[in-house]
Amino acid sequence: MSLRICFTYLIFCFSSALFGQKMQKTEVPKFFEQSFNVSHITPTLSNSLGANYVGDGRLMYVSDRPGLTAPRGSKFRLWSMDLIDQKSKRVNTKNLCQVNDIKYNVAGVCVDDSNTFMMVAVNDASMNDFLAETRITLLHIDLSHGFSQCATPPFVKIGYTYTNPFYHDATEYLYFSSNMPGGKGGLDIYRVKKIVPNTWGEVESLDAINTPNNDVYPFISNEGNIYYSTLTSKSGYDVFIYDFGKKSLPTRLPAPVNSRVDDFNFLMISSKDAIVSRSSANSDYTIMYRMLAF
Repeated sequence: MSLRICFTYLIFCFSSALFGQKMQKTEVPKFFEQSFNVSHITPTLSNSLGANYVGDGRLMYVSDRPGLTAPRGSKFRLWSMDLIDQKSKRVNTKNLCQVNDIKYNVAGVCVDDSNTFMMVAVNDASMNDFLAETRITLLHIDLSHGFSQCATPPFVKIGYTYTNPFYHDATEYLYFSSNMPGGKGGLDIYRVKKIVPNTWGEVESLDAINTPNNDVYPFISNEGNIYYSTLTSKSGYDVFIYDFGKKSLPTRLPAPVNSRVDDFNFLMISSKDAIVSRSSANSDYTIMYRMLAF
């Protein structure tokens, strides 16, 4: 497996889900009862993943796809997509600290609704030639003063991986995946509440969905359900849903969200629109797909 694919799999490692048998499964929303047209929106010969919807019809994601100044096979950088014409362009990362440093890979990004801060997952590729062993950390970028101020969040501990950031504005919780102590093993999903700007509360482990292996890519819908990815024994990496309110068992989503290959990083744009990433048939690349209901 190439070093680039090793880094990709570090971003979206998944795990077996071990759940009890007495509780009922989470009810799948009516959204998934629709018929969808599914088509890829990123190139099939590069890695694109880590999507987050940032409003105004724009999607941000990370990719090693070639750009005007970057050859094919370059590091993972930030990209933006206009969902109307589905055209992508490199994000201008000037003054965004390590995000603009060529030695860093970008593993994921989220932005709050008011565009006052970003949370970016980055790793320093120069620290280790074998990217699969390189840790990823979170960088808090404050944009509220008209210029960027960057810092490592206080809950990030040296020596552990922190990735897949997702910020839910309605509850002011930041969700992420980490192998920090206190989980069930591997990468687990955590959340931490923003108390006031640049101040965070205590980190919480989401024990209801975490497993002994890896659980990744949290996304919170408008209904308050959490979607995330884990590894199954039959169909590889799949997307699950969990209802925080009813506290039912997590449920594997139906096709076309899940397929015979690896499926992850699911997010809903609207009642007729969603994004999911999946591996290519030969597992050489990760590709983003759009699901449009008709």
